[in-house]
Amino acid sequence: MPVIHRVAFGLLCSLTCVSLYAQHSDNSGSLDLYVFSQQDDGGNPYQNEDLLYYGARAAARLKVSDTLTLRPTIGVAQIEAGGKPDTPSTVTNATVTSASQQGGASGGATKYTPITTSMGFDIKPAGTKLTLSPGFFFSYQDNYVSRGLDFSASIELFNGNLIPSLSYGLRYDTLTSDTIGFWGIFGIAGEADEGDHEGEDEEEEEEEEEGEEEGARTAMLGLRTRISHNLQLGFTQIISPEWRLNASVQYTRQDGYLGAPNAVVTLYDGNTPVLLSDERLPNYRNRFQFNLRVKYSPLLGLSFGVDHSAYFDDWGILNLAAEPSAEGFFVRDIARWRVWYRFSYQDGTRFMRDHPQQKFKFQTDDPDLGSFTTHGGGALFYFDVAHWGPMHWIVRVSGYAISRSDGIWGIGALLGTEFTW
Repeated sequence: MPVIHRVAFGLLCSLTCVSLYAQHSDNSGSLDLYVFSQQDDGGNPYQNEDLLYYGARAAARLKVSDTLTLRPTIGVAQIEAGGKPDTPSTVTNATVTSASQQGGASGGATKYTPITTSMGFDIKPAGTKLTLSPGFFFSYQDNYVSRGLDFSASIELFNGNLIPSLSYGLRYDTLTSDTIGFWGIFGIAGEADEGDHEGEDEEEEEEEEEGEEEGARTAMLGLRTRISHNLQLGFTQIISPEWRLNASVQYTRQDGYLGAPNAVVTLYDGNTPVLLSDERLPNYRNRFQFNLRVKYSPLLGLSFGVDHSAYFDDWGILNLAAEPSAEGFFVRDIARWRVWYRFSYQDGTRFMRDHPQQKFKFQTDDPDLGSFTTHGGGALFYFDVAHWGPMHWIVRVSGYAISRSDGIWGIGALLGTEFTW
């Protein structure tokens, strides 16, 4: 769901940094507690992007044999999204549209409890440098279910100095403005129409009768589906003992319902808001991303890196980002640190307009699809507290923050513990 995407940057940075220190152990078990608070001090005054997100994630890496390693994970979280924005009295249908079902457009926050689990397998055929990694993914919350299959493959060439890789992920999602329920896990319910099947035709004003509008709102209570395919090709190249290069290209294709069931668009008469209309987005999306990372290690235990990414899609969104980072130690092999800073610029979709005066074929007010710049960064501190023979007890603490030019900002923290052997 979009609410997850807004906090993914900081949390994924923290968890990714954590994994960098654990990857050399054959076996590990970890538990991470995290919290993220987002505030909306700008942007659209009739949308509320306030958010509190907290939870726990457990993961393990278990080497069964020289050929097989298991990687199970499970996580549970609480999301408290939205609140009551200042909807003016000039909006004539504030209580009768689908907006009245949305916590962000009516009284009080909306609460969700996502539960996520996955299982990965690393298979290394004997006598080869090849690693095959199939896996599966499942996530459930009150109004959203995601099921997935993953596969990746990599091979070490030239004594490990070059590692090309390929990965593919499939996600089949079910979402609704109501409650999924038990049978919704299996996608069993009267599914609503998938949306506009004419693709990205020329945008036009749609004049619908009141009965058609009511039918569309009723359909929102059914189950919607979304299918995503993600393919990534990349490589890691060790240029010298000091220099390392990572590069990848990623393509994602999404089909189905690509909006949020409760999302609305505010329509204006001049500068006066007068009507709430349902969000409407194409039922397919092609996404492309290029990633490049350069890492330099002048001394053992000290390194500097820069990550670059370029993203664009056929909705007209362009996002460019750069993330410099540094890693070092207070006491070698006992206390380490990592700091990073990220800047990104996004040019938003053409389906988002300032003060729209009419309904359009495709329209949205989702801030994440708009234009903005983002400053973010954080720090991770990693402590090897104790060890008993081959077993090590590790504690880590991370904090991060983001600030967007559209007035959305947030801070988060992570506390984790891990045993490796």
